[in-house]
Amino acid sequence: MGVFKDYFFKTLRWPLIHRPGPLAALVEGLARALDEARRDIIFLRNQFNPWTCEPDMIPLHAESRGITQSAEETDEQFRERCIRAFAWQRLGGGQLGMPQILAHFGYPGTEMLNVRHENPARWAEFKPKVPVPDAGLKAQDFTRIGWMANETKPARSRLAGIQAASSVPGGVNAGGITYTTIRVRLTPERTTSIRIIGAVHGGGYTHTVARVRA
Repeated sequence: MGVFKDYFFKTLRWPLIHRPGPLAALVEGLARALDEARRDIIFLRNQFNPWTCEPDMIPLHAESRGITQSAEETDEQFRERCIRAFAWQRLGGGQLGMPQILAHFGYPGTEMLNVRHENPARWAEFKPKVPVPDAGLKAQDFTRIGWMANETKPARSRLAGIQAASSVPGGVNAGGITYTTIRVRLTPERTTSIRIIGAVHGGGYTHTVARVRA
């Protein structure tokens, strides 16, 4: 039962429309016509929203937003990018917006690096630092990331390259040997007295010098 028919027969509960007759037929026909008009209005309204429109309408929404579909992008990803286009454009494609777009395409945790930290003269260049997933990165992944970066970057920026970052879990074992060195220095004891057993003989003479003046 449609919305209007349900309203006429259950909410209004007119006694005459519950009896077979011309009035009941007229009310039922009117309810069906209004239900069909309601469905057409809802269908038309949904076509103006990329979230609810038919697949054939997505390219038109994308064209109005300046979006092109990548060869490696699925239809669902293309639709979602059309849905979020205004939000991403408001972020300006900068360090906040571009990682969200890359995460949408399956590259979460991407960090945007400014090349000016390496060379101040290259202040307008940037590099996405993409964590390597468990399945690794293939050649088409780098092509895809480069396409998305150029598609969403600010006009004055330039893609300098793509940096992949990965970590390998492992253990580190450390070993060592302790060497102890002891130095012993032997020095003779200082002599403070000498004891001689035996006889000691001593001798001497007297020498006199005299001067005589004449």
